[in-house]
Amino acid sequence: MESSVRNHYHASNLMEKIDAGLTAAGKNPQQLDIRDLAPVDQLHTGGIRGTQALLEKLDIPAHFHVLDAGCGLGGASRLMADTFGCRVTGIDLSPDYIEAARVLTRRTGLSGRVQFETGSILALPETIGPFDLILCQHILMNISDKPAAARQFSRHLLPGGSVVLHEIVTGSHSALSLPVPWAASSDISFLEPWEMLLTGFTDNGFTLETFFDATVMGGRYWHKAREFALKNQKTADSPRPLGPHLVFGDIAARFPFTMSQNFESRAIRLIEAVLRHDRSLTR
Repeated sequence: MESSVRNHYHASNLMEKIDAGLTAAGKNPQQLDIRDLAPVDQLHTGGIRGTQALLEKLDIPAHFHVLDAGCGLGGASRLMADTFGCRVTGIDLSPDYIEAARVLTRRTGLSGRVQFETGSILALPETIGPFDLILCQHILMNISDKPAAARQFSRHLLPGGSVVLHEIVTGSHSALSLPVPWAASSDISFLEPWEMLLTGFTDNGFTLETFFDATVMGGRYWHKAREFALKNQKTADSPRPLGPHLVFGDIAARFPFTMSQNFESRAIRLIEAVLRHDRSLTR
């Protein structure tokens, strides 16, 4: 199953595409601010503003070591390191993403605080960590055995460490419009209700500390994306130089329509939660 997920996120010549997009956008690819990359490295619901709002609630101490689980191109990893001065390790299944994440992190001057590893959160390397905090942002929808992920997190957290979830879960309506950013077909989409997801963590020693239903915010984000896409269709404008199409190809043009439909039909919800584990490091 992980091979199918890896194939979904495969992006050939990714850095060449990003460099071309940066140049077309009037940016110097060799000297970047992290916000220059937001249209292509913050591809989750809410974009960089959603991540910033989430991190503002956390106020991560500078001495923390954070794991960015399923880091993609490293956008959230760099944002955490730049905002709080903390140390971050990002891990992702896709070698294409990790290669690009390393290059972009070097160009933003953050290599001293951010490192990346290719791997699965279901088999975290024993050589990484331990961590004070784990960010799990839009990754569990591709994992069928979510309790296994919770067990891995608990093994790599310092005592009293926390997991921060920013995830898509199922809503009250079961029919999912495809494709979506995490799946072109249903065989790699493993959404489940929030209550089931929570149980997978509480059964593994986690306690829910905070919860926020961000569904309305998520719906607004994709509604605006759909309006922008429709405007581009009417004016026959080409895509912006930087955007999801650099990673996902032509299929990305459908995401604003399917995702806005999924929120409107209540097929999905967007949740934020912090779960603490007081008995970690049971390696």
